This record gives sequence, structure tokens and C-alpha cells, in this order.
Amino acid sequence: MGGIAKKAHNIAQVRALAKRRLPRAIWEFIERGTEDDLLIQRNVAALQAVQFLPRTLRDVAERSAGIELFGRRQPLPLVIAPTGVSDLLWHRGERAIARAAASAGIPFTQTTSSTTSFAEIAKCATAGHWMQMYLWERRDLSWQVVDTARENGAEVLVLTVDTPMWPLREFNKRAGMSNPIRPNATLVSDFLKRPSWFASVICRYYLEGGLPQFANYPREVGGKLTGTVSRVANSASVCWRDVAELRRRWPGKLVVKGVLSAEDARIALDHGVDGIAVSNHGGRNFDSSPPAIDVLAGIVDAVGDSTTILFDSGVRRGADVIKALAIGAKAVLVGRATLYGCAAGGEHGARHAIDLLANEIDVAMAMVGVTRLEKLDRSYLMPGTFRG
Repeated sequence: MGGIAKKAHNIAQVRALAKRRLPRAIWEFIERGTEDDLLIQRNVAALQAVQFLPRTLRDVAERSAGIELFGRRQPLPLVIAPTGVSDLLWHRGERAIARAAASAGIPFTQTTSSTTSFAEIAKCATAGHWMQMYLWERRDLSWQVVDTARENGAEVLVLTVDTPMWPLREFNKRAGMSNPIRPNATLVSDFLKRPSWFASVICRYYLEGGLPQFANYPREVGGKLTGTVSRVANSASVCWRDVAELRRRWPGKLVVKGVLSAEDARIALDHGVDGIAVSNHGGRNFDSSPPAIDVLAGIVDAVGDSTTILFDSGVRRGADVIKALAIGAKAVLVGRATLYGCAAGGEHGARHAIDLLANEIDVAMAMVGVTRLEKLDRSYLMPGTFRG
């Protein structure tokens, strides 16, 4: 870890290392948003606008950032968010991030489109194995994936509800990046401009037998990253009936991710969910959505202590985490930070990204004047700098 630790002292510097190593198409897939690319920066700016009102002359010599989340004690208020294409950032990148999360004592969320089997991730994600799910038009195929996740020990199911259809990510088309990925002249030319990445990732996969495939899709779906995957487009017909059916089928904890409306949060509560992730998909889905931090307080107030509120979207500093917790979130999902770390340095890079956030959380706690996260509330925030 020494190399990246000496080069990167914050997430922005980890990001810069990742950008230099990755081909444009892969970089833009993880970094950019949709349409006019406005919401990503709005997320960041809205969090930056929130100001603390620090309390002084308090004994903060002994601090703990630990929380209890869904019955499991963990040393940090973080969860690795579901993020795709990790295996194209680094050889076996999904496992690298899952191992980094485990070594830091925090949960890892595996995606529906994971290119690593549930069983393999379960071996790595020993501090918490969560599973993210999109529902397809063929619900029977979706239920097969849910059942397989349960059989392999996934503890928390995260239903992403903010993607009824594929977003307008026009930059992907310009870069030759499609879903599924199809080789083309633009993409190949782009890849060859990053020979170190190409040799250590793509060539290594081919030496082992070929590119990763979607590892957990039912057999009749198919699963090649570069092939045609049938029957698995996100379904625009997903509704509350599906949440009720998942609640019936899933014995573990159930989280709905992508909620921005207080009314939707109340409806989710009526459907027996265990958690609500306030998220605009990191700004990657719909440019006209609000910054997630701007709606967090309203959702917290709407549901009270009746369910666990998680926060996601725009986090770049440990202080951002503390801001979300002060407003009322229980924990924060981070996605791009560990993607940057993985792209820059594999497992060590991902762990370094987590460590950077952990140190910033610790410093922010001392500066604000709290020794335990449960002591945070909105009295530690400057009135008028956040909505709520």
C-alpha cells in the first residue's frame, strides 16, 4: 500500500491516479453522469454547502466511529455501494474491493451484473455480504437470482428502484461503450492507448480463457460481457407489488435504494422494508433529480426511527459522511471512492481509499466535538446550510 499512500492523500488524488491509468471509455463509465452531466457536481456542491457548527472544549481524546447496522457491529459507518465494471478496472477487481471492505470491517454490496459468483464474493466479503438487485420483465428469472444469493449467504438484499429503463448516457455511445460491451474500432483504439492497463487486465483475462462473464445470471439468459444478453433489461413495470413479493421471498434484511421522495419512503415503510437508501444513483441516472443530501432530512423526518436510513451520492470526504449522519442517516454507501482506489492499485488501492475516508471521519468527529456517532444531530450543523 506504500506506493499509493505516498501519492494520494485524499480521494481526489486517488481519482487522478485512476484517471491516468484507465482508458477513456472505462473511466467515463464510472465517472460521468447522464444527459448534460450536471447532477454529479450538484451532489458534491450540495454536500460542500452544508456547514458544521463545531462545539469546543470537549474531551474528544477517545473517539469511535463504530456503528451497529442490521445487527452487525462494524468499525465505520460505511458500506461499499453496488458498482459495476470493477473487473475491468483491475484484474479480479470485484474480489479486490470485497477483500478491502472485509479488511476494513465493512459490508460489500455485490451487483446483479457481477462478474464474480456469489460463492466467490461470499469468501471475500466476510464483514457483510449484501446483494443488489434490478428486477427484469421476466420476474421468474429475477427470483432465481434472489434465491441463489440467499443460498450463498447474502445477508441484505438491496432493490434498486430508480432505474426503470436505461439512462441517457450519451457519452458512453461516443466512447463506443455499450451494454453489453461490443468490440468496435473506437473502443479498441481507446484500450490500446493504455498499454499497462490492457496488458494487466484484458490480456491477463484472455490468458486465463477470456473476459469475465455475468456470473450469476440464469442459464437461459446468457452472460457474456461482449455478447447479447436476453430477457434482462430493467423492467419499467416494477412497482410496489414487487416489493411486497420480495418481502415475502427474502428472509433477510431488505433495502430499497434510490428513494428521493418522503411519500415513497412512507410507502416503503408500509411494505415492511428494513432500510431505505436515499440516493440519486450517484448522479448517473437522471440529470433533473435533486441532490440526494437536499431530500435526506425530509425522508428522515417522514419515517422517524421506524426504519434504517442510508445515504448515497456525492460523498468525496469523510466530513460528508458526518454531515449525512448528523441529518439522520445511519450509514453511508460509497461507490466511486473505492472504484478509484481499485483502478489505481487493486485491493491495496481500494483499502487506501477506505482508510482516507476513515481518517477524515475521525478528524471531523474531533473537530465537531463528538466522541460517538450516535451523539450527532442537526444541532451540529449551521442552520440554513442544509434543507430540513
